[in-house]
Amino acid sequence: MSKFLIVDDEPLIRKSLSRAFQAKGHQTDEAVNGAEALQLLAKNSYDAVLLDVIMPEKNGYEVLQEHTKPLKVFLISAFSGDDTNIGIILNDQRIVESISKPFDNVFEVVDSILGKI
Repeated sequence: MSKFLIVDDEPLIRKSLSRAFQAKGHQTDEAVNGAEALQLLAKNSYDAVLLDVIMPEKNGYEVLQEHTKPLKVFLISAFSGDDTNIGIILNDQRIVESISKPFDNVFEVVDSILGKI
């Protein structure tokens, strides 16, 4: 059983991912923004983090800048590599994969992530 942190300000995406991981027997914590994610990362250990890029309070870029420990990160974003911060984030060695939103099948996304951790 693995433990995941799901960070996204969109409740539907966050809850859908969390339920899909739990349905496959894994534990999840959820954060609604980067500030909350940093608090959870400081207190807990995760096998991987699903991290939205554009969020209020602290975005995904700021989370990666402030949390410098080794971590497997799956970016989830509706934006492309044309955004400057996205380009910088994609060069971070902790990024396993970038997943585009919206996604059609949440279970396919979860299966893909589970196959890469």
